[in-house]
Order: sequence, then structure tokens, then C-alpha cells
Amino acid sequence: MRKLFLCVVCLTLLTITPALAEVYSFSDVHAMVEIPKDYEIVLTPYNLSSSTNASWMAAQGMDYDATLNQFETEGILLQAFDAENDRTFVLTALKDLDGQTYFDLNKQDEAMRKEFRTNHTNGIGYSTLGYSYSSAKWTTYKGTTLRFLHTKYTLRQEGQQVCTGYQRRTIRNGYTITLDMQVRGRAAKDADDKALEKIMKTFGFSEILPMPEVPVKLALTDAPPTETNDATFTIKGTTGKNAALTATVLSLGSAGGSKTFTATANKSGKFTLKVTLPAQGVYSVTLTSEADGAKPATRIYSVTYRQGMLPVDVSQAPDSTLNDSTVISGSTISGAKTQLSVSGPITYNKTTTSRNFKFTVDTSKEGTYNFVLAVTKKGMEARTFTYTCTRSYTDAERESKVRSTAKKVTYAQLSRNMENGKLVTFVGYISSLNPSINEWVITVAMAKSGSTYKSFVYAISTTEPKLAVNDKVRIYGTYSGSYSVIDANGAVKTYPRVDVSYIQPE
Repeated sequence: MRKLFLCVVCLTLLTITPALAEVYSFSDVHAMVEIPKDYEIVLTPYNLSSSTNASWMAAQGMDYDATLNQFETEGILLQAFDAENDRTFVLTALKDLDGQTYFDLNKQDEAMRKEFRTNHTNGIGYSTLGYSYSSAKWTTYKGTTLRFLHTKYTLRQEGQQVCTGYQRRTIRNGYTITLDMQVRGRAAKDADDKALEKIMKTFGFSEILPMPEVPVKLALTDAPPTETNDATFTIKGTTGKNAALTATVLSLGSAGGSKTFTATANKSGKFTLKVTLPAQGVYSVTLTSEADGAKPATRIYSVTYRQGMLPVDVSQAPDSTLNDSTVISGSTISGAKTQLSVSGPITYNKTTTSRNFKFTVDTSKEGTYNFVLAVTKKGMEARTFTYTCTRSYTDAERESKVRSTAKKVTYAQLSRNMENGKLVTFVGYISSLNPSINEWVITVAMAKSGSTYKSFVYAISTTEPKLAVNDKVRIYGTYSGSYSVIDANGAVKTYPRVDVSYIQPE
């Protein structure tokens, strides 16, 4: 488990520009950021007790003491709530182990920056906190801001999805600094990332501190495995010239005890260190590098060892709320068979025997999807991972899909008793508007000769149309058979019926 060393950061409100944004400065981090006026409430450790914020927090069921403790424990400098778009911006700064190790990522070499980046995507750095990163790439900003890691993630705790979102993260002035756009109850989308980027472009540093004495470089090419069925594994990487490496293995149960393993780096700083776990169980592995003239560097890993277990790393799992396409990827050992089965709005079944697996599933249809990922190898314990997820359209998505998939039809086509449930679109003139029980009956003429209407379709709407008789309109809707009316002579006549999804002036 990653250990966090927290230092409370002072915050000062610099200026307020009511029409545009509020500018916040963080003195210990030597940084500042602007929050657009789109955000309903902005909370900091210093304004929680204001009457406006206290009332808002009470309405949300947020306890003052618990919220203040969360700010202090998690290093939260600021939370900004965008209720209209259902997202929350969170800015944190932590003096954690990474902050002590790197101090300033811009002043580290490429190997150290690569290790920091891959620790996100391979699950080593943040998986114990519940984070799963599907992407992590460097973005360089102008001025003093420079490198930030641009990520997309899902956060799960106790098996339940907490949120998903996008982050910008760096280490500067000794702090791990994260700008985080969180969404709950739906999947994160490009609009959320763009909203974060808008704030990110206002972020900057007022002062860059000189590098203090930092720990010796320690960048791993082969880190301890998260899961293993072999008691022995190898740690490889690069550190200081002739540095002394120590791996301390501590059992987190009662059976394994603890052991220490050592190695020495060569003149180029490269090293190989073999570790043998004393018994099956869960271990904390602490790797330390010590070199002359530098502070020791430390890394901490969690390793689960069980004989016969088939090691599987699911690096990208599906979110509980899905987008149009869903990727499940990860890795296992050579010779294993990996199968993904999906049931729900679609049926999907695919198998691979590659060490690295990746499945891309079309989840564009609304509904509940059940994913079963099964990994097997003869003579080894089978592994199964199950996920139940939902694809729900937003109002904007539903409208866009209807408009893009509706088929343009003629009156002749509508009169031929086409397949019920088919999405159609057509243009006509409103000849009458009549309220009925829980609906509106709109008579639409698809043809007009002078002032005479012809080729009638009955369009049924559940909402009152904001239109008038004689308006020319385009209708999107679902063909649903025929609609019967009695004419002035008492005869029954039938016309095509369409249940309206959207209606607009043409």
C-alpha cells in the first residue's frame, strides 16, 4: 500500500473576477488556478464554514468535520461542483513518497519519467488505492507549467465503482499535484476532459524551487509481480553506480515471516535482484537502493503468492456505466487461454491464447451487459472475473442516434404496413392538433396541393408540440402500424401511425 506523507497547503484567494473566474493561489505549492463561474460551489479547507457553503453542504448531506478531515487526509486544496454537467473538479497536492523521490519530474531523466508514467498503466503505482488507468501520456504546457501526465481512469473501492474521469498529474516543488475531473453515475466523456483542459490551461507555478538532495535514481524495468504462482521472481532496473540494493519481504499474514535479499548495481547502475518468498501468502516488498553521495531510494510493492494460481493482470476493466465501445485488456502467462463472453443487448464470445489480451466490444445499444472474463491453463487454478455494467443514453445521445439512424420514408412506404418499430423520418404539414388522454394526436399531411392537404399520417406525441396548424415540420419517430378514424359518413378509415420521438419546424 502506498504511504502518503501529507503536508497541509496554505490557500489564499487572490482576486475575484465575478463575470469570468475566481483565481486561487496555493502558497506552499507555489501554484495558482482559475475556476470558471460555471461551477456552482467551490470548497476549500478555509471556506467550508461560510454560510453559503455550510448551507449547500448540509443540503448535500455533507458533514463539516468529516469533509474537513477528508481535505486534510487526501491533500484536497479545492473542490468545484458543476451540477449542470454532473461533474466535480478536485485539486490535490500531497507530500507523498513520490514527491520525496522525484521532487520535480521536469528535472528527472527519461527513465525516471517513464517509470512514473508506466506505474499508472501497469497498476503498480495506484492499483492498491483502487485506480485503474486506461491511458497515460505526457502533455507539455507553456510557461512554468511544463509536463503533466494526461490520464483516464476508473476508481473502485470495495468492489464498487466510485467514479471515473480524467486527471492531469505531475510532481513539482516536492508535491504530487493532481487536477482531477470526476464524474459519478455515468461514463466519463470527451466533454469532461475538455472541461478539465480548460482549467488546466489556467494552472501555473509562481515559483520553481531548486532541487534538494533527492534519493538516488531507481527506475525498474522488471518490477515485483502483483500476483505469482512461483516463489521466486526477479527485479531488474537502473540505479546509482555501484549502489547497494536491498529487498525486504514482509508477510502480511502469520505464515510467511520476513526475509531480506541483496544485490549490487554495476558501474552503469544496472542491477538484477532475485527474491524468493518463504511461503504462500500476501507480502509487502520494500526495495531500497543506497549509493554514496545520495539519499536512499525506496519503492513498496504488494505481492500475492499462491501455488497453482494462474496470474492475471486485468489492466483495463469495464466501467459500470459504458460508452459506445468497451475495452477489456490485460496480461497473463504464456500458454493460457483467455475467453470473454458478453450477454445482454449483444452477444459476444471471443478467445485468445496471447500472453497479452485485449477485447473490444460494441456496447452502443442501451441495456445491461454481463461480462465474464475466464482465464484457464491446464493444471492451474482457473480465474474468472465478472462485471455487470449498464449502457444508458443521455438525452442528447438518444436524440443524436434517432436522427442519425431514422430512415427517410415516403407516404407510399408508410402505407405498405412496414415493420413495426422501425425508426423513420418524414416532412409534412400539420393539419390538426388534438389532445387526448396522456398524449397529443397530430394529423400530418405529407402532400399539399394549393390549400388542400393529402396523404395523412397520424403522429402520436406524449408531449404537447410547440407548433401550430399549417406549420411545415419534420418528424422523427417509430412506425407503429395504423391509426383508425371514423369519417363524417361513419366509415372507418385507417392511416399510417408514427409515435413521435422528435418534431421540429422544417
